[in-house]
Amino acid sequence: MAKKGIEVSVRRIPLEVAITGVEPMEIATLVTMVEDRMQRISDNTGSVDTLKLAIMAAMEFAAEVYLKGSDDGAKRQEEQHRIDEIILKLQSTLSHTLPTK
Repeated sequence: MAKKGIEVSVRRIPLEVAITGVEPMEIATLVTMVEDRMQRISDNTGSVDTLKLAIMAAMEFAAEVYLKGSDDGAKRQEEQHRIDEIILKLQSTLSHTLPTK
């Protein structure tokens, strides 16, 4: 069977990882991020259960992505509101300054 990803190890657990659009060097960086997060959680909770640490790390990463998406959504709404206000002001100004025939 042909390999589809690269071999990595997270907390001494060997994994074959393939992530679309992510290069092997970037995957190595992600592995380091995951291991660091798992270690921080272990230090804070005293847990040594690798599965629990992995799930807690995944939840933290997911929360970060979710919150970033929420922030982006709020920013888009705010920008759209400002654009709508500008359009209304322009329409108002144009209707007051255009000569009537």
